[in-house]
Amino acid sequence: MLGEDRRGDLDEALPDVIEVKAAGAGDLVTLLNEFTTEMRAQFELFRRLRAGAEILIDGADEALAKLARADIKAATDAIALIVRTLEKIDALLRQMERDRLDAEERLIEARDPEVLRGEVQALIAARVEAAVAARLAEVAGLAEGRGPP
Repeated sequence: MLGEDRRGDLDEALPDVIEVKAAGAGDLVTLLNEFTTEMRAQFELFRRLRAGAEILIDGADEALAKLARADIKAATDAIALIVRTLEKIDALLRQMERDRLDAEERLIEARDPEVLRGEVQALIAARVEAAVAARLAEVAGLAEGRGPP
């Protein structure tokens, strides 16, 4: 379905894709998002091609109608392939997100409970100090006759 010029573009791009994939998960997510954008554009192109071919079937001579039906079938097949590809990209992105969350959870679970307890206590102390400071500022404002904010 791809023309020779598009297939050549794909062949030239392939080594870059492999390098990007090997570079890291963040780059892979970017690559998959770019693929999704490209697949959406291709999807729209094939929808337009199919719609144009459907117009040719109704009022055309038999030879042109036969070509139009072949174009419709090819466009429909391409659309189905694009949809399956988008589904696989979506599944990959979801799996990568699950893997990232699992890795974060394992890192948290692997930490020393005493260190975590200290961090939580520091967070609580900071919130208490902020609340006390806000309350003191409010009381000071009332004492100066400014009323509540």
